Amino acid sequence: MASGPAFEAFLWSLTQQESGGNYRAVGPPTPYGRAYGRYQVLAPNVGPWTVKHYGRRLTPQQFLNNRAAQDAVVRGVLGGYYDRYGARGAASMWYSGQPNWRKTYGHPPVYQYVNSVINRASRYPGGSTTPYSGRGSTYQVAAARPKLTKSERAEQYGLSMRLINSSKELRRLFGKAVAGSWSANRFTAALKTTRWWRRQSSTLRKYVTLKQTDPATWKQNRSNSRAKIRRLAAQVGVDVGKMPGWLYRDAVYYDLALGWNDARLKDWLGSKVKVHGGKMLGEAGEAFDALHELAYLNGVKYSTSWYATQARKIAKGTSTLQNQENKIRRQAAATYKAYAAQIKAGMNALDLAAPYIKSVSEILEIPETDIDLSNNFVYNAMAGGHAGANFPLWEFERIVRKDPLWKKTNNAREAAFGVAHQVLRDFGMAY
Repeated sequence: MASGPAFEAFLWSLTQQESGGNYRAVGPPTPYGRAYGRYQVLAPNVGPWTVKHYGRRLTPQQFLNNRAAQDAVVRGVLGGYYDRYGARGAASMWYSGQPNWRKTYGHPPVYQYVNSVINRASRYPGGSTTPYSGRGSTYQVAAARPKLTKSERAEQYGLSMRLINSSKELRRLFGKAVAGSWSANRFTAALKTTRWWRRQSSTLRKYVTLKQTDPATWKQNRSNSRAKIRRLAAQVGVDVGKMPGWLYRDAVYYDLALGWNDARLKDWLGSKVKVHGGKMLGEAGEAFDALHELAYLNGVKYSTSWYATQARKIAKGTSTLQNQENKIRRQAAATYKAYAAQIKAGMNALDLAAPYIKSVSEILEIPETDIDLSNNFVYNAMAGGHAGANFPLWEFERIVRKDPLWKKTNNAREAAFGVAHQVLRDFGMAY
């Protein structure tokens, strides 16, 4: 028995995935030829499959013009896959030629295609059906239209709910279309008579019109755009493995319908970059890490949200790493006034503090790697000074030796032994 959704729901969903139910759909050129019809059968398969399941060999153009042949082929071929591999395996076979639906190759990946088909099948409401018997099974081929959500209906019309809600005229028309279950063609025809339509860009009008006149090209354009969005998102630091569907939908819409260029898309995507486990990815991640390092080297601190905000700006192109570096250096110069000129010129406060760090390390016998500008002795020497001048090293070392840790060091014991030995020598009791 086939697993997953019933065949009628599965077939309806796959049909929507491939062509939106359009028997006249023609796919874009591929290394294997174009795909034809409602179920997008590749050209090399048309001849053999029509001979076997329709009883007559057809050319791709004849197949495109013959609805009965298309239905016979899909029921014969897909029905066999469904019986043998279940719904997921059948969807994978139809898409990739392999029953393993967990594969990650393809655009979109096989598993995404299969999941999309299966998830949509759950929304099939039933209704009147046309029975088909073949390959030992009886299938019910969907003849009823499913009830769509408003967002799905808007997408069917080539629009987004955000765009629809931006115009009272458009909202009224859309409400009327939903209430009357208008076809996409009827909605588009009515849309073109509105004042809203006449005020829109040619890019948007072309996008909406293409959805109805050439759905195969419209679908391919969206697939290409999705790949581009994925690339741009990765560049600015969005975790593409966790990108929600709405983010893809909106980005693709802004790209194709509104004609946003790559720079604007990156700016918008950059605002969606998140911090995960204290890290960011892509260009934002590089800026995030660079800002952290620079702030550390100059003894200034900021919140994680500050780093994230500035990193997003850099990834979006509304700021630069140099601008943010200048801000950090200005703050460091204000803190370590005696070294302001060197810090503004590009030297780091931590490097300028090297003599103090070395003294603390030697006197208190602490590894230099464990000492930075957060050390109280080092900070006070760098930020205090004498009337804006460098703090004298001899005075700095005298202060460090007053620390209780000094008494516990070998240095202190050796110094004490030396003093005691000198006293004994002075009294003639030692040589």
